[in-house]
Amino acid sequence: MKHYFALEPINKSAFGSSREFLCHCVRCKWTFRVNPDRGTIAALNDVGEPLDGVEATRRIDTFAEGPCPAFVGFPEYEDARDAQQQHHHSILERLHPILHFLGLDH
Repeated sequence: MKHYFALEPINKSAFGSSREFLCHCVRCKWTFRVNPDRGTIAALNDVGEPLDGVEATRRIDTFAEGPCPAFVGFPEYEDARDAQQQHHHSILERLHPILHFLGLDH
């Protein structure tokens, strides 16, 4: 029920520079810009511009644990969405899947 991300580095990491990644869910097509150094996640629209307001919050809340909206037709989706809304994760908890994938969660 989680997103299935393809990662693309935005800037090369050099000494002292921040790292940023585009995380594109290959299932639902949502894209997020993630900066683990700053601890930020931004939900992007279809043309790569940051979303704001309720829609941005709704998407960011699904970043780490889902549910991915590609599964919206499954009965379990509503249960997973409701459970996710009850848990408010810190930004580091949301970034953990990306940090783990990159080997930076030590």
